[in-house]
Amino acid sequence: MKGRRRWRWRGEHCRFAAVLVLYTLLLLLLVPYALDYGAGRGRADEEPLLRRCPSLEEALSEWGWERQQPPLDEEEEEEEGAGGGTARAAGNGSTAAGKRHIYLHATWRTGSSFLGELFNQHPDVFYLYEPMWHLWQALYPGDALSLQGALRDMLRALFRCDFSVLRLYAAPPGPRDPLAAAPPAAANLTTAGIFGWRTNKVICSPPLCPAAPRPRREIGLVDGAACEETCPPRALRELEAECRKYPVVVIKDVRLLELGALLPLLREPGLNLRVVQLFRDPRAVHNSRLKARQALLRESIQVLRSRHRAE
Repeated sequence: MKGRRRWRWRGEHCRFAAVLVLYTLLLLLLVPYALDYGAGRGRADEEPLLRRCPSLEEALSEWGWERQQPPLDEEEEEEEGAGGGTARAAGNGSTAAGKRHIYLHATWRTGSSFLGELFNQHPDVFYLYEPMWHLWQALYPGDALSLQGALRDMLRALFRCDFSVLRLYAAPPGPRDPLAAAPPAAANLTTAGIFGWRTNKVICSPPLCPAAPRPRREIGLVDGAACEETCPPRALRELEAECRKYPVVVIKDVRLLELGALLPLLREPGLNLRVVQLFRDPRAVHNSRLKARQALLRESIQVLRSRHRAE
């Protein structure tokens, strides 16, 4: 009798435990639905949010880059009211009919070289790969933030197909290996002195390189060694002439750290500038930088110097 009672008590206890577990699971399933339902009713009473990215003006104003325009005098207001509308319409028309300039803004090890190569392959695009490298090397070890204005001015000149600005930074000052080959003189800078020229499809294809193995409009990566062997250095004025033929100019770089520095260029009506911001998973960026930390040593020193001065 005692054994039967004991088994009966154990059976009732197991059934009670099973019912308790079922009730617990039911509560765990119902509570999230109840919370979502209440939150949904609360959101329904609110005004719908506008799903859009903030404008550049709003973002720059939050960063402190936006400047208040000075008030116009009465005479200036009358002149703007009389002819401002016509002038503005004409300016927009000339911008739309002119060239388009695109700046690919990124940082190191974000895949910007891969994305830039897509522009390099396009037959209607004149592409420059990190031209601001020259400025960083010439002014090393200056801090990065102090170079932002110079980078912007250099970018403006390059977008206008004025490559004479590269001569200012062709031969970086400072000690060098006496056994190494002398750098080209600033006045004699050619296409062979431009950073990344061996993979540039404009430089490594006709008419700048008549002996190139493939034409400009043929899609395919440029063999850097073959380009260096078959394509002779050309004067910068010839490269400028080719630049003016293309309807789109794209510049990719990683050294412009402050987007606000581009504000004067974005406001130039004749420049028609667009900025493409590239993002990548920061975990992948960190892993890639660990593998390339020796190659990024000089850049890291300049960025850290800027942070130290800012603090």
